[in-house]
Amino acid sequence: MSEPAPTALEDPEGQRVGAGQLRRMVAYGRKVFHLGIRLERVVDSRRAPRTSASLVAAATFYTGLLRIRSFNALEPRLGEKSFLRLVGASAERERLCSVDTVGRSLCRMELDPVRAISTAMLAQAERNKVFREGWHGALRYVAIDGWEPFSSRHRHCPECLERRVKVQAKDGTVAVVLEYYHRYAVALLIDERFDLMVDFEPLLPKDLRPVMAKGKGKHMASLVKAVLDEGEQTAATRLIKRVHQTYGWIDVVVADALYANGPFLTTLDSLGLGAVIIARKQTDEPLREAVHLWANQAPHKIVEDVKARERIALWDCRDLETLMSYKGKIRCVRGSITKLDQPEKNPSTWCMLVTGKATRLAPEKVLAVARARWHIENTGFHQWTTRWKLAHVFRHHPQALRSLFWLFFAAYNLLTLFQYLQLRSYGRQCGKDVTRTISRLVDQMLDELACSQALAWDTS
Repeated sequence: MSEPAPTALEDPEGQRVGAGQLRRMVAYGRKVFHLGIRLERVVDSRRAPRTSASLVAAATFYTGLLRIRSFNALEPRLGEKSFLRLVGASAERERLCSVDTVGRSLCRMELDPVRAISTAMLAQAERNKVFREGWHGALRYVAIDGWEPFSSRHRHCPECLERRVKVQAKDGTVAVVLEYYHRYAVALLIDERFDLMVDFEPLLPKDLRPVMAKGKGKHMASLVKAVLDEGEQTAATRLIKRVHQTYGWIDVVVADALYANGPFLTTLDSLGLGAVIIARKQTDEPLREAVHLWANQAPHKIVEDVKARERIALWDCRDLETLMSYKGKIRCVRGSITKLDQPEKNPSTWCMLVTGKATRLAPEKVLAVARARWHIENTGFHQWTTRWKLAHVFRHHPQALRSLFWLFFAAYNLLTLFQYLQLRSYGRQCGKDVTRTISRLVDQMLDELACSQALAWDTS
């Protein structure tokens, strides 16, 4: 039998303490997504640790949820009673552990149970019909792109990629130095209401790349030393296959011009996924053929968006088969956007390649989906580096980076779902700027944690 949720306390002035947004979010995560059970399943390979991996995972998860900027900033909180109760430590414990212990545990964590926290959260949200209505055309869209959170010219690990960059010294001389960096292919679920982290895949350095050994036959591959580091599209192909296997309800992939090629479209076709891909080079097929057919043609459709104050001219061309590396028909859509309040400015032009399920969309919907790809840049990458501090290297180790990213992304998803599904009027009260609204919510949770020294955080 589950224990009743603790009631809020009252301070001497009669105000309720601990009945705010943090308590509601913890209760929401544990009751709807079984967050406590998922965190308890996290294990690592340390021998007889004094602090279990599940407690370290919980501490890291709440570090992300509360947007604590670094492990140095986390250090004093590891001895605060309110934080110890929040992560589920025993009442007799005076301190959870040191941040060095947190780092060592992250380096040895098993990734499957850590990743399962986020994947189970999205799977439960889908079962709860959060994505039932889909978006444009009642479809579910995932944006794919590359992300480089940080780089260094001094510190590196076995999975660091390498490049040579030119650096100008104070005396004006230019030197070429070696720079180390990590890059990931990222999949983000994009929607009108919320953008959720789906999965990510690291780009591997040349020493770790699995490549086909010559003379072994096309079905036999071995680990041999590659000449170059792995490219973004190679990692993205691995990523989208895993995304499809994990989330079979995703319908369409949205990507930039790097993916406007036959092999990637063929991969999506084999998985039964549609595509909306940005096309930029008018000299490449099938856009070249579409531009030739559109020559001197009036727009096929004109749409005025009063809310966005835009006039959109649209051209549409279906069933193109001029891309030799792709055995299928491709639809091309072009949109020319003119601002109604700035008619003197040159219109911006978008061209898209469309395949699979996405071909049933109206041309203006295709353009709307293509423009929504910027969610992964603005809501995703920008917010993660500036607000979630993922440009800071918490622990420079391949396993630690993956473990920390998965825990932070699970916190990001929980915060997003909680805001849009449980606090529906909160955004209207705090303004229309989504980033500032979420930041205000995090500030409120930090204030609540500071006022909850006597609270028990078991909200099961």
